This record gives sequence, structure tokens and C-alpha cells, in this order.
Amino acid sequence: MFTTVSTRHVAYVLFACLAGCAATRTTAPEARRVAVDSYVLLGQIALEQQQPQEATGHYLNAALASDDPAVAERATRMAHRLGMTDLGLAAVERWRELAPGDERTWWFSAIFETRSRRLGRAIDDFTRLIDRLNDPGAGLALVIDALSAEPDSAAGTVIMSALNDAFPGTAEGHYGLASLALRSGNFELALDNAATAAELAPDWLEIQLLYARTLLGAGRTDESLALAAELAEQHEDSEVRLQYAELLLSAGRGDDAVVIFNELLADNPGMPEAIRALAFHALTSDELDTATERFNELRTDSRYQNESFFYLGRIAEQQEEYLRATRSYSRVIDGSHVIEAQMRVAAILRVQMDDPAGALRHLEEFGNANPRFSSEMLLARSQMLLQMRAPEEAVKLFDDALAENSADPALHAAHVRLYVVLAQDSIDREDFDAAGAALSEGLDRYPGNISLRYSRALLLQEQGRHRRSVDVLEALVEENPNDASLLNALGYLLTDQFNNRHEEARGYIQRALAMNPDSAAIIDSMGWVLFKLGDYDAALEYLERAYRLEQDPEIAAHLVDVRWALGEREAALEFLESSLEEHPDDRHLQDVSRRLDR
Repeated sequence: MFTTVSTRHVAYVLFACLAGCAATRTTAPEARRVAVDSYVLLGQIALEQQQPQEATGHYLNAALASDDPAVAERATRMAHRLGMTDLGLAAVERWRELAPGDERTWWFSAIFETRSRRLGRAIDDFTRLIDRLNDPGAGLALVIDALSAEPDSAAGTVIMSALNDAFPGTAEGHYGLASLALRSGNFELALDNAATAAELAPDWLEIQLLYARTLLGAGRTDESLALAAELAEQHEDSEVRLQYAELLLSAGRGDDAVVIFNELLADNPGMPEAIRALAFHALTSDELDTATERFNELRTDSRYQNESFFYLGRIAEQQEEYLRATRSYSRVIDGSHVIEAQMRVAAILRVQMDDPAGALRHLEEFGNANPRFSSEMLLARSQMLLQMRAPEEAVKLFDDALAENSADPALHAAHVRLYVVLAQDSIDREDFDAAGAALSEGLDRYPGNISLRYSRALLLQEQGRHRRSVDVLEALVEENPNDASLLNALGYLLTDQFNNRHEEARGYIQRALAMNPDSAAIIDSMGWVLFKLGDYDAALEYLERAYRLEQDPEIAAHLVDVRWALGEREAALEFLESSLEEHPDDRHLQDVSRRLDR
């Protein structure tokens, strides 16, 4: 019989216990207490003004002035939550100085070292944490909890591998390594460790489910679904059935998945995970009324509210109900879609409602009302000014903002992206000299910046200098092995332009797809490399899925090529005609049209 054990639950219980062992508060002299209270007050004010870096700095100053480890702990936690690595290292060092017996300090310092890519130090700190707990399995569960929340799964894989060597033979260690290796696209390592973990803890259900996901990621679809089906049959646990349905959906068996999702809803009315899966399935199947109904159900859940309003806006826009679209988009005020939502409102105002001034005003007002996104809204206004052929005004917006606040890192990040936008605008106009000049100016100001170097690789491709572009991308991937966009760009270029590097390209694209399985661009790349390798049926499956997610003309051109190769020539030409009607100037569609001698 299987029993469910969650590593995150283990970590929570352990941290609750550790918290009880932390040092108690001490009383500071009155003068020092006034200073501490002042710094804390400044931190609270900065938080209210949505200035997280300044707030963290004030809390760190409070920690340095206080003998109370609780103040240092607060500064550490804030730095951890807000991604302030250098400030976090200083805060956790102060916390450890005040409470040397508190094991939690090693957990936090290890995370900060991981974010700094000082992996040797991270391994040392995690090792100290595990040694102090005197329970390798429990300690490794805490490490898994930490690394699973970090975006750099390649770094996490390196750390977990070292810890497995130091503390061998634990199911938790092999489980954590398998999970991280799966995220980083290292399927062989993931499979080995998932199988070992399953042998060590055959009653640990979470490991068995991970093994099923790993099999699917490695392309062993039938084995994956068979194991997941067996687990779902043996257990009446809704989570197991949910994961089985999600695997079916990922494997392209959407109809079977929908049956299970509906059964889950019948047994668990209002289950948000099932509603969300059905909403996206309906959306990608072009069942817009059903998708609208599902997203409307989901928007009452605070976890998915912003996402739901975003996709309700997308559906309304696709149905050309522009006022309804702007209303939905405007209600997206947080989350990963917030920037795109406001840019779509502005685009509708400018193009569909012929109100460019209103479009610019919307972006400015949203930035003023939401200071966290002020730099992004500044960039959006600059992009719109470029579309309106007012480049001088676009540049001036940033010149004025930087003159007023040159220390804001978010503003500098947005400034980098302005250079990227300026370069792309020049590339679109085939003014490659101007694009090169914009990127050179940007790299002079921000040496080594990844985005600017990536844009240079794209410029080299447009100039037909593909080998030089590969050199740039290979260097970027070597420095950033866990960046799905870079992996995808390199893989796509290799398969699109080099006839002898398709297998190598597929390796890069597989790693990118493991990290971002719902990206239309990466799914398209996988379809294209499979086409180049001659696996036309598999290529068609990937490309159709990509096109359902995003009706991009380049994906459409790839679909035409694959259908032609499969002998579906009449369907290929009909699809090409309809795509050209919608995108008459797209070069990818024009290229395939010339090749098919229409």
C-alpha cells in the first residue's frame, strides 16, 4: 500500500521545530532601541511606497544596530522574498552572529549563495545544515524545498548531486535530484534517480508520480501513462487522478484527460486545478465559449484571478469585442501577465479605437498607480512611440527618467530593453547599420548584458552571418545553461540553418521544452527539428499544438511544409492561402509559397 509523504510538509514541520529553538530576544539600550525603531519605521514606509530594495536596506541597518536576532531574521526573510541577494547575505551573517545555534541561518545563506552562483559555498552551507539536524533524509527534504523554489534548476542539480554523494542512500536525495534534473532537461539523470528513489521508498506515492512524469519527459509515453493509470486505479486520491489527467493532456490525449477532469469536478465541485486545465484545453481547442465559461468560474479564486482576467481579455479580443477585452485586461493588476495585459489595452486604444493619446495616457496612469510596474510602463510608452514613428520622444522618456532617478535598477533594466526594442525596430525596417549602432551603444553602457548580446545574435542572423550568431548563442548558453529562451534560440538556429546538426539541436530544444513545456515558440522548434529529422507525424503533432497556442505566421509556414511532406498537398495549399490572406507580408509564408511554386 502506498502512503503520501510531501517533502514540503516535512520542511514545514522541521522549520516549525527549528523556530522553537531560535535564540530569545534580548533588551537593547534605549538609544540603540530608538535607532532600531527608526530604521524599522523607514523600512515600513519604503514598503508602503513599493520600494523593496530601500526597505530591505533599512531592515538590514536595523539588524546591524540591534542585538535582537529576530530583527536580523526579518531582514533576511525580506531579502530572500524580494531577491536581494547581497543584502540577504549581510543580514543572514548578522543573524548567525546573534544566534549561532539557529540552523535556519545555514538554509538561508545556502540559498543566497545559490543565487550568486557560488555553488561550492552553497553546498558547504547545506552540508552544515544537514549535519546539524543529524537526519540526512530530513535535511535533504529541506534542501529540496529550497532548490525547488529557485529558477536555476541546473545549479540546483549540481548542488543536489554533490549532496547525494555526501549523504548517499536516501530516498529524499534521489527524489530531489530527479526532480531538479527533470526541470533542467537532463532526462537520463532524472530517470536514474527517480528509479532509485522508487526502489528505496516504494510506498512513497509522490516519488512514483515523479517517475511517471520523468518517463514522459524522456519520451517513454506509454510507460509513463501505464504507471500513472495504475497509481490512479490503486488510489482514490484526487491529486493522483489530477496528475494522471495532466500527463494525458501533455501526451496529446486531451479527450481522455477531459473525461477525468470532469469526473474530478463531479466529485470535487469547484476544484480550481481541474477547472483551470479544462479552461486551457478549451482555449487551445478553439472552444472559446467553453473557455470563457471556465475562466469566469476560475476568476473567483484569488490564486488565478489575474490569469483568468487576462485570458478572458484574449478571448474577447479574438472575438473582436474590444470594449469587453479592455475591461478584462484592465483588471489584471498583478502576476506574470500584468505587463502584457496593459500593453494590449493600449494597443486596442491606439489601433482599434484610434486613440493614441488615450493609449499613452493609460500606460502612464497605470504606472503611476502601480509603482512596481512604473519602469515597465515607461518602456511600453517608449515602444508605442516607436510604433508611432516618434523615436526621439521614446528616447527622451528614458533620458528624463534616468536624470531624475539614476540609481533605480528596474529603470536601468527597462533602459536595456529600450535598446533591444530600438534595434528590433531597425531590423524590421532592414536598417541593419542602425540596429548595430543601437546595440553597440547599449553594450557600451551595459557591458556583457545578456539581452543585448542575444539581440546581436539575432541581428547577425538577419545579416546571414549564421556561424557568427551560433558562436554568440553558444557562449550565452554556456554562461546561462538554464535559460530556456537561449537554449531554444540556439537549437532552432542549428536545425534551421545547418543540415548536419539536427540531433544536437534537438538536445537543446528538449532541455528548453522541459523547462517551459507550454511555450508555443519552443513547441514550434521541437516540431521543426522533428521535421528536419524526417519524423513528419510527430512534427505535425507538435506544430498543431503550437499553432493552437499562438496563431503565428512562422508556425503556419512550418505547418504547410509538414503537411506537404506528408502528402496532404491540397490541405497544405488551402492553409497557406488562408494564412497569406491574414499575413500577406510575412516572409516565412512568402518563402514557403515560392518553394512550393504557387
